[in-house]
Amino acid sequence: MPPVQQITALVLVAALMLGVRLGAQPPPPHLDSRAVERRISEIRYRLERNAPATPEQKELAGYVQRYLEDASRAMTAGRIFQAERLEDAADACRRPIDHLQHVAAFNLTAPPGPKTPPDQEERLRDVYFRLRLSAFFLQQIPAPAPARLLELARGFYEQAVSARQQRHGFIAGEYTRAADDLTHALESLAQAALPEQP
Repeated sequence: MPPVQQITALVLVAALMLGVRLGAQPPPPHLDSRAVERRISEIRYRLERNAPATPEQKELAGYVQRYLEDASRAMTAGRIFQAERLEDAADACRRPIDHLQHVAAFNLTAPPGPKTPPDQEERLRDVYFRLRLSAFFLQQIPAPAPARLLELARGFYEQAVSARQQRHGFIAGEYTRAADDLTHALESLAQAALPEQP
């Protein structure tokens, strides 16, 4: 497929993911505000229980706290869809902390493992394309847009590729998941910026 068609296809996919098209469906009409509040509490608890240790993990924790606070404010204002998307973004920023801690705990002196499984290769390819879409998502987020999340996601992707080349499948998998989580955070933030349906 020529590059222009690839870019057009990526933008169309991104627009469909956001629901920004003619005749777009409104957000789910029956969001449960109690379920959103419960999820906000659970994410806070998980962050406290698994405290960030490194500067990078602490930076991610800052995003988690920011989006949980934004979600709580949206709940107070009665914007349930926005609150749900913001708590989803907060959780998607929290999960990479777990992945980074798994990498830190892994014995890096262990000998390389077998060739990376095909499903992990496929997931890495999927993350590559989601990173391309994330630039579009970032443009949909009101200022100050979290460009740093995209930088972190790209860095995690590069670390996954490097680990795969060195045949460290476990580390490659953790970095792949961390990058994927942050692409989901950006998508959720872009969705949170959509106007609420009456």
